[in-house]
Amino acid sequence: MPQIVRNDYRQVDRRWEVKRLLGPFYHLPNQLTVLRFFMGILFFFILSLESPDLALAVLVIATVTDFFDGYLARKRDLISNFGRIADPLVDKIIICGGFIVLVAYDRMVVGDWMAVIIVVRELIIGILRGYLEFFRGIHFPVSTAGRWKMTGQCITLCSIILYSSHFTGVWWARMWVDLAAWFTVSITVYSGLLYLYGAGHLLQKHARGVVREF
Repeated sequence: MPQIVRNDYRQVDRRWEVKRLLGPFYHLPNQLTVLRFFMGILFFFILSLESPDLALAVLVIATVTDFFDGYLARKRDLISNFGRIADPLVDKIIICGGFIVLVAYDRMVVGDWMAVIIVVRELIIGILRGYLEFFRGIHFPVSTAGRWKMTGQCITLCSIILYSSHFTGVWWARMWVDLAAWFTVSITVYSGLLYLYGAGHLLQKHARGVVREF
């Protein structure tokens, strides 16, 4: 066998060995998901230290990675079981943790009721997705309403941090924060109801032996 061919085979073997060792973490989208998890923890820690500007920067970067890991996974056909479960789970951790920390940070802006609605919705849908994916083997995809919900929640988190740190008492800033908060709560509840309906629809199809995405 020519030397060039042997070298090509060795390179392929090494790549497969690395891929086998790293498992789902071999692909960039999953690496970005793991990175976003640690950035979420860092976001909570910095915000609890009352460093809003730095916390906001971390949150924005984490949000950007959320866009790119999904984009790369679809573009390069790198969608994996790990990504389908871990990506929305990390999103829920960041959103729920962010609103909980902000309740303590500025209760005048983030009411307890808002955090409770968001956290309960995320927990219910997260548990439901895990049940369908792991125990029933049913693909439970993210809906368009779910993507809008995530976008609204991130915008609201950023708006609240900016308002509490730089625009307290400015009427138009408070109006924007209130509108963003109400939109977020509305789309959170609406998307949650859609997911519940979709899950029931999928379970019925599964029971009849015909499963289709909603």
